[in-house]
Amino acid sequence: MEYYIVSQDERIVDYEEPAGIAKTVDQRMLRNEESRAQLEHTILQFYTQGKGEYIDFIERPVPLLSDSLKTIFDRYQPHIYYKLVVLADIKQMKQTLYWIAVPDTLACLSEESEWHKNGSLKTPVLDSRKVGHYKIFKISDSMADFIVVDLDVAESILRYNPKGIRLKTIDVRRF
Repeated sequence: MEYYIVSQDERIVDYEEPAGIAKTVDQRMLRNEESRAQLEHTILQFYTQGKGEYIDFIERPVPLLSDSLKTIFDRYQPHIYYKLVVLADIKQMKQTLYWIAVPDTLACLSEESEWHKNGSLKTPVLDSRKVGHYKIFKISDSMADFIVVDLDVAESILRYNPKGIRLKTIDVRRF
């Protein structure tokens, strides 16, 4: 199997960012089921500046998927936790749907992975036995918080000509 890290295309610098999302939602909150349950009854709406493009993947401060990208994820891994986020552009009187995505987290790194001295992941190498049947997931052994997809999902993403997404190959140790 082949796997890819989904990341935001840094070449697109003028994109619509949700103002104030970091004050409301953070990665620690999303990792905890109790905290996610509190979010269920919260309407998440953030304003934008109306000066940029609406890209399909916003990486930080929390991963946000466009509605189209969420549809693809649902097709391959239907039990991912999602929370609706509305980006509102007051100037253009426009609302755009995005989704906070929290896939399952797997301890799936191979012993061949390389680490920086500070403990952060330098070069991830996946252990195919630990990944199992997952097509979309996060890596628990890493301080980095990124989404990983398999080849099927990556091909589907590329087929619909996404805006603002990069896919980076991850090495896999097969047994």
